[in-house]
Amino acid sequence: MTRLLIATLLLFPLFITAQSYDAAIGLRLGTEIGATAQIRLPLIHKNFVAEGIVHKSLNRNEGSLTLLGKQHQNILSRRLNIFYGAGVHVGWTDEINTDTGEVYGRPLGIDGILGAEATFAKVNVSYDFKPAINLGGDAFPVSIQTSISVRYVIAGRNDIWDKKKERANSRDRKQNQREREREKKRKQRIKDGKNPNGWKFWKN
Repeated sequence: MTRLLIATLLLFPLFITAQSYDAAIGLRLGTEIGATAQIRLPLIHKNFVAEGIVHKSLNRNEGSLTLLGKQHQNILSRRLNIFYGAGVHVGWTDEINTDTGEVYGRPLGIDGILGAEATFAKVNVSYDFKPAINLGGDAFPVSIQTSISVRYVIAGRNDIWDKKKERANSRDRKQNQREREREKKRKQRIKDGKNPNGWKFWKN
């Protein structure tokens, strides 16, 4: 049994494709039930993904719309990802405040997310841990959400974004970052009383 488990862990990445899509939509089920849609935004980073979630709580009479920005990171190989990110949510509720007898105000707050995902051909599967902090309007200031999402890949990688332009944008970002770092160092040398080329100024 142990050998089978080890073999499965070693071979598993060979049968899946990592974050190799531009867009996917599907269902989300866990502490909530709802729908999820993702799109890759290479203008921010080649593995940056925006996700929209509409879901209803299975524990309370409330639901929400959540918008997230997530950074994906390959592990083991490019065939398996972990991701992390943050976002905001706005919701609706029928929960009654027992002290006032009135419905609680509209939930509104911020979210974090951490999880892992894999893509089998056109099917994307992920598991995540998503704490939601309500800044107002809700009976529960903190909600801990965990869910499994199953999505269908509607656009493979570079089906939406042109591959050559994406690479060119990536080169431009790296070049701009290098130039900003050089300029920062140049200003620091001047501040330290040195010539921009690295020579120290002589003072009488």
